[in-house]
Amino acid sequence: YARSVLLGSIQAALQALPAEQRDVFVAHEIEGLSFADMASRWRVPQNTLLARKRYAVLALRARLQAEYGDLIV
Repeated sequence: YARSVLLGSIQAALQALPAEQRDVFVAHEIEGLSFADMASRWRVPQNTLLARKRYAVLALRARLQAEYGDLIV
């Protein structure tokens, strides 16, 4: 039960991200694409993609820590 609740929270947090940040996060963390691959596919500079991922991670961390406190590090 706890796992399904946590996965639901993660999914909701991902959906709350701006699309550009969510796309980069999912492509890198879930689909395993490199930043070089994403840059050539999407014609976006790698540094832009790195920044989007960073903002996504910060937003996800803040939202999940607000919900789960010290359980998420």
